[in-house]
Amino acid sequence: MLQRNGILARLILVGALAVSVLVTPWISYDPINVSRILGLSVFGFGISLMLGFLESRTLFLKYRVISIILFAFFLWVLVISFLSPLGWNETLFGVSGRQTGLIAYFMFVVFMLGAIRVSGENFVSGLLRFLFISGLLSGIYGLIQWLGKDPFDWINPYSPVFGFFGNPNFHSSFMGISGAAALVLLFGKKNVTSRGLLAAYQLLVVFNIFQSKSQQGFFVYAVGIFAVTILWMRSKSSKSALGATVFALIGGLLSVLDIFQRSPWSSIFYEESVSYRGDFWRAGWQMTLNNPIFGLGLDGYRDSFRIYRDEVATNRNAEAMVDSAHNVFFDISSGGGFPLLILYLAINIFIFRSALRVIRRNKSFNPIFAGLVGSWLAYSAQSLISINQIGLAIWGWVLGGAIIGYEINIMEKKEILEKKKQFEGTIFGIGALIGLVVTLPLFIADAGFRSVVAKGDVTKIVGSVQSWPQSPIRMNLAASILRRGGFPDQALEISKSAVEKFPRNFEAWQELLQNDKLSGTERISVISKMRELDPLNPNIPSG
Repeated sequence: MLQRNGILARLILVGALAVSVLVTPWISYDPINVSRILGLSVFGFGISLMLGFLESRTLFLKYRVISIILFAFFLWVLVISFLSPLGWNETLFGVSGRQTGLIAYFMFVVFMLGAIRVSGENFVSGLLRFLFISGLLSGIYGLIQWLGKDPFDWINPYSPVFGFFGNPNFHSSFMGISGAAALVLLFGKKNVTSRGLLAAYQLLVVFNIFQSKSQQGFFVYAVGIFAVTILWMRSKSSKSALGATVFALIGGLLSVLDIFQRSPWSSIFYEESVSYRGDFWRAGWQMTLNNPIFGLGLDGYRDSFRIYRDEVATNRNAEAMVDSAHNVFFDISSGGGFPLLILYLAINIFIFRSALRVIRRNKSFNPIFAGLVGSWLAYSAQSLISINQIGLAIWGWVLGGAIIGYEINIMEKKEILEKKKQFEGTIFGIGALIGLVVTLPLFIADAGFRSVVAKGDVTKIVGSVQSWPQSPIRMNLAASILRRGGFPDQALEISKSAVEKFPRNFEAWQELLQNDKLSGTERISVISKMRELDPLNPNIPSG
């Protein structure tokens, strides 16, 4: 069996952990996404230089097909970035609150290529351990939040239990993915203490999911456990595994019918959020149909939701502000059209094919590989019903890359030893510095805004929102604070700047309309623009 280890493998593991737990609530206005895109950029650029200088020839010889697919995926991301209706700062960094722009997708591709290159028994074992450690840290923090001892004063309208993700849905899903990874580690532990810790962790997973009050975590957790269980049953009896799979598929179908209120009985699992997700999915699909080739740009969903939503969605909540389709595939298709969707599907099909090929070649139960497949399937389940959140997405790309690399690498009969390469640390350091330089302005602008708002200095608030890269969310908030605080002239200045820089942002026009300093002619023009951006909204003033 192939064994690999080395600096590249360790950097991928540490980078994934850092991206999933890094938060800066004492510094940033957005303490979740801005800090994570910074961490993703620092590690990603460093890894990209290592792959480019040390592994490029190997990648395109030994892993040619998947490398071409990933290269084509990123090439199309570049194309739609140049054609995006969003400004370059939002195209590069992604919209505020998401940050899944050009940099993020480049880094996802880099992390996947790195995982493909180094994958093997040792790397996968380490990957599951790091996923467990990440979940343990977030789970313990969730427990602290439940006890009411959170040291940070979060502004959060949801359940108090949200770990390092700022949202209980993301936290519960991550705990489910991590729980599936930790489950298989029990098979390889003979030490009673280690087995006890891993068993206790399953209780922590269930507790965090329950207290987050987010059912999707249980769904994700169940998918991961089911996948591991089926692979174990297959090693004992293929007929039993097949029967369990069929039973589970029937149960899953009935559950889906129940959730969508299409079952012959009264729904048990339906929640109002299901209807909202349907609204978001339909809007995302309509965006794709209307922009089939180039889409609306990465993270373009936010400024286009009101334009493409239907009457059902508008009547349900006319003032809904949504920045994601709550389905990664619809986010991909609405942002990059059918070409990007097809390439993303090709990546996932390649991962699934690789997993099946390994399973068919090995009749015995391999808990490490079972955990890898179970964790990836758990992430995939989450991606169907939730947002492409950076802290979750990084694991999906790394887990998928590890499956592909594992299948390709274990085909070799002899063990491949890690080659010692000179200047690995130097190359990574240069790349990390580039990543820091590229992304640090976003972090500085976000942290600076938080600082001046806390101090209440009007002049500095006006100056802070003009610092590059600007954000419509920060500008709208600053204008609202100043307008409500008795500084309408300064608020008007910011609002006019916001609609000039972000003309497709409905909330910027909405904030501008509320300023009493706006002239009658300007007011008519603003209302006309709002109707253009939200044609079905009955709450827009008549004039």
